[in-house]
Amino acid sequence: MGIAHDPWIDRLASLFRLHPAWREAARAIDPRSTSNVYFTHRPGEPWHLERRGDLTLLLPGAAPDPDFAFRFPSGAVARLEAVRGESNDFAAELFALALDEDPEVRVEVRAIASFPRLLKRGYVRLLLASGPRVRALGAAHGVSGINGVRRLVAAVRASGPRDWESVTAPG
Repeated sequence: MGIAHDPWIDRLASLFRLHPAWREAARAIDPRSTSNVYFTHRPGEPWHLERRGDLTLLLPGAAPDPDFAFRFPSGAVARLEAVRGESNDFAAELFALALDEDPEVRVEVRAIASFPRLLKRGYVRLLLASGPRVRALGAAHGVSGINGVRRLVAAVRASGPRDWESVTAPG
């Protein structure tokens, strides 16, 4: 039984918590890292990713100081579940979903933390090391090397809050 008693939330939580590729990717990120997560079928209801030891948990409520915010439609969760392979394969699919024009599968992403904090916490290193498919997707959208990543972070930070982020953590 999942933590949320919602099949889509349970399925995404299981991927983050149990799948070897996702666990491998999480080990490259600073354990203090958190992200807020929203679902299109549960508007305004925040969840957050939090590391506890070697596990990444998807928990109810907003993180007090998140690095990112994501919004997942059910179609994106299903596509991520279908990926087989290593962490690079999942990174490529997540990146592709963030670029997809179809709202039924597009994962909306917002960088909340500054570029230096994302760099310090290992996100940039993970992205740059994520394999040829991710690099090819990035290059096709003008993102190559550290300066391209810096511009991408600046762009997604400058776009400001989304309506799905209207619920924030207290304080």
